[in-house]
Amino acid sequence: MFRFCFLGTGTSQGVPIIGKSYPTSFLENPKNHRLRPSIYVETEISALVVDTTPEFRIQMLREKIKWLDAVLITHAHADHIMGMDDCRRFCDMRGDKPLPIYGIDQTIEILKKVFFYAFHDGPHPHGYFIPEPHIVESEFKIGDLSIRPQLLDHVYITSCGYLFIQNGIKKLAYLTDCKYVPDNVIEDIQGVEVVVLDGLRITPHPTHLNLEEAIEVSRRVKAGKTYLTHLTHEYNHDEHQRLISQNYPNIYLAWDGLWVEI
Repeated sequence: MFRFCFLGTGTSQGVPIIGKSYPTSFLENPKNHRLRPSIYVETEISALVVDTTPEFRIQMLREKIKWLDAVLITHAHADHIMGMDDCRRFCDMRGDKPLPIYGIDQTIEILKKVFFYAFHDGPHPHGYFIPEPHIVESEFKIGDLSIRPQLLDHVYITSCGYLFIQNGIKKLAYLTDCKYVPDNVIEDIQGVEVVVLDGLRITPHPTHLNLEEAIEVSRRVKAGKTYLTHLTHEYNHDEHQRLISQNYPNIYLAWDGLWVEI
């Protein structure tokens, strides 16, 4: 068994954004309400999240997630890390034992500064967040999953995507927050069953893939299915899904709470 859930599919400000008026028809569609982007991955013996957004607590409660074996971080921008302190509950459930936190060296160094009160040798008072940092440099294992890091160009910072492999099968590639997907990454993930791509908006953006660029990456990856995430309010879900499906029937706009079983 391998499945994952889109905990959030919005951009750094979420959707709707503060101080903007929207048509009633837009707001009436729950798929147009997007928390900050992250996923939960689950197998019969492994449970993990990729990124801890500012709404992390809300996402955990909504999906009734009560255990995590690890947290993977793509990069240390605020929309991907600022809910990390709420991992204290998972440490508590582990008997005040550390929760493994995975990220590239750049990411871990920033986490140590932001959450300086937690990333230290201890002791940690009961009920506090106790991280166990793991610097990702090559393929690593969590339970029955082999996970390969995929370095991505986010222009001002390096983002790390992750390829999840189970029993030798490329199940899921999660590539968010990038302007370019290098050839070596495309080669490594090619033929994966599902790829999740940054598809920020329809118009171009200096640090993210837009719809056209994400479609081109999807074409090169040759995944069974492609889901787009990190979406702004430029996307009216049902309307734009219909337009995309006319030419690309295997490309989907993700939405919060969507479970995908592979």
